[in-house]
Amino acid sequence: MQLRAAWFLLALVGCAMDVPQDPPTVTHSADTLIERLPDAIATFRRGGTTPVDDPAGAGSEMAYATANRAIAGYIQVLRREPPLDPDAAEQELARFVADNTSGTPMHRRLRQRALVGVPAEQPVLRCAELEGTFGRQAVESLACVGVFGGQLVRLRVSHIRREGRMAEARGFAEGVAATLR
Repeated sequence: MQLRAAWFLLALVGCAMDVPQDPPTVTHSADTLIERLPDAIATFRRGGTTPVDDPAGAGSEMAYATANRAIAGYIQVLRREPPLDPDAAEQELARFVADNTSGTPMHRRLRQRALVGVPAEQPVLRCAELEGTFGRQAVESLACVGVFGGQLVRLRVSHIRREGRMAEARGFAEGVAATLR
């Protein structure tokens, strides 16, 4: 009888362990995310790090560029207290795109061409492809926003409009998403 009771209790414990639960929300400090960013992502190499004083919060900006500087950009990790919900990325992307397309000097004109998710299968970054001119030069840019561990991550890469460069910029964004996920 005691053996049956022990088996019954073990079965109950096993059933209790099989109950699916929502995954816990993991939060990280901005410094933890910055430490995760490697010296190289895809064909991009890391440059200097500078402090960012964004109206919504302080953080750090890391410069990245390809070896020949054909494509250059940055990643910003901005501290958020309380931590952001991942759904905030849509709103933050709209704000980031507006900052990059309106109120710019006359010789720098950018407009939004398309919205994309990175990676395409299960997006963790919300991105806008931008196009326009810097002076007389036709340019493209990729502006992305994501929430990782409750902190806001923004990235932007720009290049002279040439075949294949936007794919390389998206590859960089995918590398950032994989690194911070």
